[in-house]
Amino acid sequence: MHKLNNIRRFLAIVAVLASLIVIATIAFRVRKGDAPKLGVRKLPVQVDISLQKVHYTEVKQGVKQWDLSADRAEYNKKTDTTSLTGVRLAIAGGAGTGDLLVTAERAEYHNGRRDVVLAGNVHGQSSKGIEFSTSRVTYVAARSQLETAEPVRFVDAGLELEGVGMEFHTQTRRFKLMKDVSAVYRPQGAR
Repeated sequence: MHKLNNIRRFLAIVAVLASLIVIATIAFRVRKGDAPKLGVRKLPVQVDISLQKVHYTEVKQGVKQWDLSADRAEYNKKTDTTSLTGVRLAIAGGAGTGDLLVTAERAEYHNGRRDVVLAGNVHGQSSKGIEFSTSRVTYVAARSQLETAEPVRFVDAGLELEGVGMEFHTQTRRFKLMKDVSAVYRPQGAR
């Protein structure tokens, strides 16, 4: 019995010493300034909310209009805009036109109007084979239309069009190049 009490005393002394060492180490580090840093970064001044891997779907009268997804989103309450990076805008189309996927490095989503301004290596491709590229394009939700004043290049089944400025109606897939238009037609299989 005497031996059991000695073991208990020894274990109690070891526990107290270990606790004192841990407390002394923490106190020393805090005083020295080596306190562990928290993993949460501060938001920029104009950002109220910051999210990663965002997905938003616009639905009108039970019909999906488009899906907007991004790697990162930063919401600014004052301007009611959301800055996005790594952006994918999938615009739903009918059976005859197919869906249109537009990708960009970054975008600004205007929450009130539901418009999306895409910028930085903008590339669009429909499931029916139409492709376009430009440096900047605006999706105007009220008109279901993509617009730009920048140079743009279209490719579709051997036809290459280049011009400055564009209006692209996403539901009908009709587009209009505004000025300085050039066209090259290469029949399928010809070089």
